[in-house]
Amino acid sequence: MPQAQLVRFAQLPDGYRLDLARKLGGRGTWLCASCAANPNEKRLRQAFKGHAQEVRAQLDAALAHASPAAQGAAGNPASEA
Repeated sequence: MPQAQLVRFAQLPDGYRLDLARKLGGRGTWLCASCAANPNEKRLRQAFKGHAQEVRAQLDAALAHASPAAQGAAGNPASEA
């Protein structure tokens, strides 16, 4: 997938951190935006091992602060009235 459609997590000494600017150092793990919008617990555990709950909390917080248009672009369609 094109990098613009991916979300990056940087692995730092204290755990993983969501890297929206894609400028943090360290080893990175990439998720497609639609997978990030609807994270699968099993896949998060496979990718992030013991940090899966931490990563899930960061994804939920990022989506809570994102605009409805951004959530729709991430594969989570906005609810229609």
